[in-house]
Amino acid sequence: MSGVERYGHGGDRWTAGFLFHREASDFLDFSANINPLGPPPGVLEVLHRALTESGQPVLTQYPDPRSRSLKRALARKCDVPVDWVAVGNGGAELLDLVHDIIRPRRVGVTHPSFSEYEAAARKRGSEVVPLPLSEERDWLPGREELLRWVRQVDLAYLGHPNNPTGTLFPEESLIAAAEEAARHGSVLVVDEAFLDFVPGAFTLQRQLSDFPTTLLVRSMTKFYALPGLRLGYALASPSWVKKLEARQIPWSVNGLAQLAGEAALSDREYEERTADWLHRERLFLLEGLKRVAGVHVFPGSVNYLLLRLTGRRASGGYSSHQWQRALGERGILIRDASTYPGLDDTYIRVAVRSREENERLLSAFIEWETERKEESR
Repeated sequence: MSGVERYGHGGDRWTAGFLFHREASDFLDFSANINPLGPPPGVLEVLHRALTESGQPVLTQYPDPRSRSLKRALARKCDVPVDWVAVGNGGAELLDLVHDIIRPRRVGVTHPSFSEYEAAARKRGSEVVPLPLSEERDWLPGREELLRWVRQVDLAYLGHPNNPTGTLFPEESLIAAAEEAARHGSVLVVDEAFLDFVPGAFTLQRQLSDFPTTLLVRSMTKFYALPGLRLGYALASPSWVKKLEARQIPWSVNGLAQLAGEAALSDREYEERTADWLHRERLFLLEGLKRVAGVHVFPGSVNYLLLRLTGRRASGGYSSHQWQRALGERGILIRDASTYPGLDDTYIRVAVRSREENERLLSAFIEWETERKEESR
């Protein structure tokens, strides 16, 4: 992989700095979907206290190997028993642990979706069984197609909301998939890493006891802006939680991450501010992008937008690689979505950020479009 995403993800400022001859800190990053409000204030306060108190025990003592205090906080927030919660070093660790536990022969992955599903399968030699999604069908499969796919695999992944399309699966589809997985003996992992950005969205959380082969995996790094600390959790039956924890390396979740997670969960005002920001700025960016020539925007439902480049290929410069380079040279990072299986080089993805940052992105898009039009005359 020769672009910015050579390690399979967005947010790689260091590779971008090498490619575009800038300092890593100089970029405005629309390639990673992190809450631009930054961490909740309480998180910064608790971390400051932990790092400045006498003896600094958070650094000089081992962290709780089971993250018990954080698990209790998550159980209260999710209204589930504490033994239904597993905490991990980011959602990616929990996804990886599922593979270690069941050693699937066939893994079901929707195309497009988060690349880590397929990466975890391929590094263990599992066969990947794709479920193609298309924009003509709003990036959603038909019911029978979905159920047939679940029956074909040992482990199936559904992103809810899906990354990079931003689409949510209908309630009936998720329930049907979980029922089919239980009947067939397949494991269904519903990745809800971005669900906090969609208050009120349907989740199988309250019905997990009916679906013993279904796990919900969530991230605390996107919504609470903590990617540098790596923090995620899973909701699943107690038997599944025990299996996940038995496979974790000792002290998987560090002490600072545990403290930050607890503090983040207690800040209700932050959740409300995030909801207000996203409602306002997502609409602003969506409407602004609709006015950019050569771009079709998929509305989605979360804090990022998938775009299809509609300009004439014959005129040059309409591929995702060229868009990424043109914006990178202007100090702005966007996601080349051709790295997602099922998408080609006519797709890019951008995060929703602050008003000032969104205006800068729109200006850069229009500026480059103007330059290209002048060059083609």
